[in-house]
This record gives sequence, C-alpha cells and structure tokens, in this order.
Amino acid sequence: MAMQRYFISDESINNELIKADAVMHKHIAKVMRQKEGDRVICIDPHKHVYLCEIIDITEGLLKIVETLDDNHELDVDVTLVYGLPKGDKFEKVIQKATELGVTRIVPFLSRRSLIKVDEKKWEKKAVRYQRIIQEAAEQSYRLIVPELTGCIKMNQLSDYLSEVNLVAYEESAKEGEQSTFKQAMNRLTSSITIVVGPEGGFDEEEVEEMKKMGFEACGLGKRILRSETAPLYMLSVIGYERELNCEGRRED
Repeated sequence: MAMQRYFISDESINNELIKADAVMHKHIAKVMRQKEGDRVICIDPHKHVYLCEIIDITEGLLKIVETLDDNHELDVDVTLVYGLPKGDKFEKVIQKATELGVTRIVPFLSRRSLIKVDEKKWEKKAVRYQRIIQEAAEQSYRLIVPELTGCIKMNQLSDYLSEVNLVAYEESAKEGEQSTFKQAMNRLTSSITIVVGPEGGFDEEEVEEMKKMGFEACGLGKRILRSETAPLYMLSVIGYERELNCEGRRED
C-alpha cells in the first residue's frame, strides 16, 4: 500500500524533526488512524521528499528517516488559463489538471462567460479549490501544489505568457487546422500557456486580441470538445509528448 503524502512548510522542519500543522495532524490521527512507528512521505516547498516516521501521534511529531530521490513532475511549466464554467465543472477540471501536471491555474472571465464572480464569494470558494488542488497533488505524487491565481480578464492575460502560447479555438477545429498544436510541441523546451474558453467559447475579436499578445490559435483534432474536456486533452498531449513519446523527443 502506498504511503500517505503531505506537503509541509519550511517552518514545520526543525533539524530532523517535522511538526505537523493542524490539518495534517488531524488527517494523520483521525482520518488515517495512524500510530507511532507508521511512516509517511513529506514534501517541502523546495521539492525535497522525505521518508518520515511518526514518533509522537499526540503532538503530531515526525522524524526524517531519509531523503528520497523522487520526481514525478513534468519537465516543463504549464499554465492553464481557463474560462470559468457553470456549476461544479471548475472543481473537476482543477483536480484533473493537477493530476496531469499543471503548474498554475488562472481562472479567466471572457465576454461569453455565463457566470459572474463576486470577489468575496470567490475568496471563500478559493479556499475549497485550493484544498482540492492540494489533495490531488498529494494523490498523484506531485512535488508541488499548483498555484491558483485570482480571476483575470483579457487585459491581464499578457502577464501569463510563456515560451509557447496557445489558445484552443473551435473555429480552427472546424476549419480542419491540425498542425499548430503539434508544431508547438516540437518547439517546447521550458514553459507553455494554454487558454481554453468557457461554454460559450471565444468570439473572433477576443482571439485576435490574443494573437496580438503572442498566442497562436489551434484546433484540437476533428471533434469539438466541451470546455471541461479541452484543457484535459491539451494537458494529456503535453504529458505524452514530454514523458512517453521518447522516440519523437530524440528526433527533435
């Protein structure tokens, strides 16, 4: 059985000892019902991975047994700019995007967004979203907890440019465009930003604005994907190209 994994802060480490925070302590003692002598994995903000043994369950105290060579991260940074959808679709996307290796998630309000965001309500929701992201990161053996930013609009999009920048555009798919995404994967070496719209998609004017910023419009194959499917498709392609398509990588 795989060991439970926890993200810890620098402040929780003192020499070879780790003091669990309240949330971690409760999870170890009450949820997992672990006891002294049991072992868990702890990851610090610098991506150091520690095999730890519980030495005091009452105080939530662990000792570091050894440092592990453990890396499950993509070798490129991936920023997902995602048009906020209706209902609980956002929760599913951020969970699965975390599992697929995303580095940063940027909620985006476009002209066709079907929801409005209240700042105070968003702050409350963001706490839940961050918990979903952290749990998904622990479950999928990530070394980082992906960043969740505040909601942005078009005039802030240029702040999130990367080495490669793509916007999924259904009109490109309808026109049969199938090469931009593939060519972008061949150029990718360090970072990529992918932009996916909400249910209503993007209007042509928005896409033109993004192109002026440096984004390339791309299709995602022959089918038109739902807004919650498109980012996961793109992340899966990136993961395949960076981790599984070794022969193609060698040719590049």
